[in-house]
Amino acid sequence: MRALKKLTLIAVLILLIAPIATVSAEPFKSATRLGFNDGFPPKRVVDISKWDKGEDARWSFQHISEFLPTANISRGGVPTRFEMDLKDVSNVKFKPFSGKEMTVKQMLDATYTDGIIVLQDGKIVVEKYYNGMTPSTRHLLMSVSKSVTGTMAGILVHDGRLNPDKMVVDYIPELKNSPGYAQTTVREVLDMTTAIVFSEDYDDPKAEVTFHEQAAAWRGRTEIANKGLYAFAQTIKKADREHGDIFHYASINTDIIGWLIERTSGQRFKDFMSQTVWSKIGADHDAQISVDYLGTPAANGGFVITLRDLARFGQMMLDDGYYNGHQLIPSGWVDDIRFDGKNSAWKPTKYGKIWPKGFYRNQWYVTKDSHGSFFAVGVNGQWIWINPTTKVVIVKFSSHPVSADTDNFNMTVPGLDAIARHLGKKS
Repeated sequence: MRALKKLTLIAVLILLIAPIATVSAEPFKSATRLGFNDGFPPKRVVDISKWDKGEDARWSFQHISEFLPTANISRGGVPTRFEMDLKDVSNVKFKPFSGKEMTVKQMLDATYTDGIIVLQDGKIVVEKYYNGMTPSTRHLLMSVSKSVTGTMAGILVHDGRLNPDKMVVDYIPELKNSPGYAQTTVREVLDMTTAIVFSEDYDDPKAEVTFHEQAAAWRGRTEIANKGLYAFAQTIKKADREHGDIFHYASINTDIIGWLIERTSGQRFKDFMSQTVWSKIGADHDAQISVDYLGTPAANGGFVITLRDLARFGQMMLDDGYYNGHQLIPSGWVDDIRFDGKNSAWKPTKYGKIWPKGFYRNQWYVTKDSHGSFFAVGVNGQWIWINPTTKVVIVKFSSHPVSADTDNFNMTVPGLDAIARHLGKKS
């Protein structure tokens, strides 16, 4: 009898601490059962040369650790519990940057959505999964990783170990002979205003990003992959312009930030993140990050995180770095992201046409729109959208078959903005 009472008490305790959620797991018309590693020999295996392209992306973004080397980032403590206040935003209408008016549901269907979660005032108001994804499925963040990495750097800036005004080589003397980085400041790397030769044209086999992906071990064993990311960084050349003048998006900059984090913290990147944020944020799951064949983290695009856990990170950013009873990121760093960017470097770019008053700061995009929205974005459709006015955080995971798809961008940005503004009217 005592044993029965003990088991009953344990069951009640489990129910009390478990997250209460009603989750929609909707079928996705474009999803297919790919049969990866199904049977022996497998009927089909992922093609390492193009795992993030075409149909393969629908599977691979949720199974990164099965074919790429990854490092674990421990969550440590007890998960936080989300409150629920579910709302229907599927029929909210908006006008894409190009094309006819559409609804949020149409946008989600058209943009290869794997999952979306919307928080308002820290409560889950929307949570939907598609394409076989579940609340416990980790998903590749691609370049949303840049914003996570830039945020982590703020801890070291505010405790005095990393000075944005110093030269990168003051911390990483290995780059003194690098044409691209020998004369760059930490600030220029953080804000992507380095004058380096680096093309992000994913369709160009000779673009720097192609060799960068090899260095990150994203394309299997090659000569470049065997040398690793940090060796590749030392080969980057300088462009014919001055550092600091123009916002020029170059993924290798974020790997330099990852190197700076390791050098100034004296810890491996994964351990620093676990100790300072991930073990304190109340995550449901350990995070992962892809690493090269030498164990160097792909800080620019390799984070693999669940939808809810990234929403926790987004809520922390909305709340000035505070979450789960801890000031995880210095509030001054979040303020620096939101208010201290260089608009003159932004204006000449394509983003300047969409958000004329905006800027890029510490690896975040800041719109300076009427609601002060700022966001993180990764190719193939990964997003954190934060609206400080309506207190809304949106995280969207996708697996676009084309990496830098303008049509999907043109639908997603106005769609996420419409959700955030609509909830502001209803709150």
